[in-house]
Amino acid sequence: MRDTEQGLNPMWTQSPILLTPVITLRELFERRNLLRLMVKRNLTARYSRAYLGFGWAVLEPLLFSLIYSFVFSVLVGSSDRLYALNVIVGVIGWNLFARSLLGSANSLYANSNLFSFSLIPKTVFSASEVLTELVLVVIASLTIIPFMIYHDLPLTSSLLMLPIWLIVLAFGGWSFGLLVAPMACKIPDVLKFTNFIVRAGFFLSPVMWTYPMLTRRFGEGIFNDLAHINPVVVPITGMRDAVISTSSGIPGWAVVVGLLIPIIAFLFSAMVFSRKANKAVIGI
Repeated sequence: MRDTEQGLNPMWTQSPILLTPVITLRELFERRNLLRLMVKRNLTARYSRAYLGFGWAVLEPLLFSLIYSFVFSVLVGSSDRLYALNVIVGVIGWNLFARSLLGSANSLYANSNLFSFSLIPKTVFSASEVLTELVLVVIASLTIIPFMIYHDLPLTSSLLMLPIWLIVLAFGGWSFGLLVAPMACKIPDVLKFTNFIVRAGFFLSPVMWTYPMLTRRFGEGIFNDLAHINPVVVPITGMRDAVISTSSGIPGWAVVVGLLIPIIAFLFSAMVFSRKANKAVIGI
């Protein structure tokens, strides 16, 4: 006898494809308490055995920033007094995007043993990873304060844009990760290739270089325009402008592109994820 004749519902159902992005966000909102508990679990598991605990969230980006600043200043001879601050902001922004992407991409494979008997939407696991990284980045952002004090930077309303750009980076990393997750679940090599792309992307992103350096090098040519396709160029530059209370001269069209890329990525990724995730998990 078929399940429907026995009064049973299928464990997983598919929603209308065009409504998937809205349904995904609604499901996450409905399970916000579960997300909070999962984020708390992730944080506890990550730092429970570390003597410095959450101090590593501050210490790690600080140490990397100081090393990158020293190496770049020696090799290139940068005389920008704010270069170290620019680097630490870049490291914080890049880490959020990269770790959100990788955590989201690995969420299906890492939790595949739970999906056979759990009705929790699969996006909850990826979202919890991203929210965990967002919490850690908020803590890591405390490293910016000493630099601002040292350089006597004013506290202005532009700082209100900092959390907005952080959310854009986290949302973008999550969206691209959702697209990769079903493929990474069936073909583990995809996750290794994603790791390679993320490592290469570090050098193509404004971590050790700034937007003014880009414009001085390429002017307003095609290479400058193509650089804006990188989903972290505008948000990281926006973070720096918010902290330093300045303008890097990003054209309006580039800001629009920087905001549209993660939104378009989410709309597409949510539809792909909803159709491929269940099959990918079953195939493990």
